[in-house]
Amino acid sequence: MMQHVCCRCQGLLAAAAEKLAEEPPLSLVTEASDQHISSTCSRRLRDPNEWLAAVEDGVDAHPHSSDTTLRVARDIAARMPHSKDGHVAYALRDMMKRLGLARSTVTAHVRILRELGLLAWVSHGSSHNILRDRLGDRFGPGAGYRGTATIYAPCAPPTWDHARGRLRDGHGYHSRIRAYTPHGRAQAVAAARVRAAARARDSHSGAKARRTPSFTSLPTPPPAPEVEEINTPRARPAKPGAARRPARHRRGSTGYTPQQTKAAITYAQRVRLEVWWTQAICERRLGHALRPLIKAGYTPQEAACELTGWGLRLRPYDAAAYIRAELHRRTVAGLLALPHSTMDPRKQAPGDEQGRRYAVMLARREQHRPAYLRYREQLADPLRAALGKIATSGPPEPLPPWKPMPREPEEEFFASLAHQRSPLEAYRARISNTTPPRPDETLSTQKEDWTAAADQAQAAAAFERLRHELALPRPSRLNMATGSA
Repeated sequence: MMQHVCCRCQGLLAAAAEKLAEEPPLSLVTEASDQHISSTCSRRLRDPNEWLAAVEDGVDAHPHSSDTTLRVARDIAARMPHSKDGHVAYALRDMMKRLGLARSTVTAHVRILRELGLLAWVSHGSSHNILRDRLGDRFGPGAGYRGTATIYAPCAPPTWDHARGRLRDGHGYHSRIRAYTPHGRAQAVAAARVRAAARARDSHSGAKARRTPSFTSLPTPPPAPEVEEINTPRARPAKPGAARRPARHRRGSTGYTPQQTKAAITYAQRVRLEVWWTQAICERRLGHALRPLIKAGYTPQEAACELTGWGLRLRPYDAAAYIRAELHRRTVAGLLALPHSTMDPRKQAPGDEQGRRYAVMLARREQHRPAYLRYREQLADPLRAALGKIATSGPPEPLPPWKPMPREPEEEFFASLAHQRSPLEAYRARISNTTPPRPDETLSTQKEDWTAAADQAQAAAAFERLRHELALPRPSRLNMATGSA
């Protein structure tokens, strides 16, 4: 132990009598704000036996405590080893089932433990969906629901440490025991002797030593079988019929080792550098698709030349699936020299020479009685007769050459046009089903209107010059419209 730690402990021991004399009497913690680990005066406990000892010593100080309080405390202590910090989930419904108590009874005795300073809240339970906050933008339909559970932390109140002669360093939940009074040291030594005697008794009786929750012992390996030394392989003949079975891979395994998979990924990376339409594929998937070429001994450059020779102009939707299908098609068609052992076998439907599958299909159609009966009764005979007539009539006559045809006759098209100038007037004419004049008549009428307008403009200009010459007053528009001088 370091010197400053020893001095610190000596200082604590010197002030032990004064501190114990100043310790206030027991008072219940009735305010909910003082029952959290951030505000409690109690010290954290991780050992369930130590917490049960604190409960047994302090449960009599509450006016409403009973033996049921101890039952609830034992249920909580049994779950403390499940957490490295000694925290326990409330799990009210499970406690009701295990203890056979009503909801109000369990909640009342848990409240008693909180008021005694033996329990503190780590987090309050809530029906709020915490997955929405944890996932953030990734939360969506199907993400599910998860509420917040109530978590309790078993604690040791200051009065219990005072009664055991323990001196704390710090204040609150994270305080620790740094020294003992003479009375507390005697109690600690007696408790250590009791634990040592129990440990020795368990070891003599063959019971397993108690471990921490995080300790997981490995099973004892079986003893290695004794193998006789064999100098020659012919010294022990093989048993008859003990043929070596082929290696079986678990379901979903490709049979590739991690080293082979890594080499295939490196192979795919080199191919991606030279083939543009493979650059959007996952390297692992591309390496899996190129395995036939790898098994056949193709180098990455040769594989890239093969893929480039396919002449793709657009990028496939799933390039890996396209490569697998195209390699199989080219190998079967003889366009690519790959051994068939490198290709994965594909299941082909067996031939139906006897017509059994057709008979099964007809039997299945019997299940759909209305449609099939209508076909058999009304459509089957006319269709067979028409097919037989076509088969016996010889080759069909050639179809006439195709000629582009307009959508409608030209006369109807011109008749649908309106002589109005605006599209709105044309639509109104079509809605009212009026027959507009022909285009030639419309053009002649427009020419006449333009000629009359030009003549009237020339006449108006001549009259204007004449008035200036005669210096006569300008007539009204009504006289100009009637043509009077």
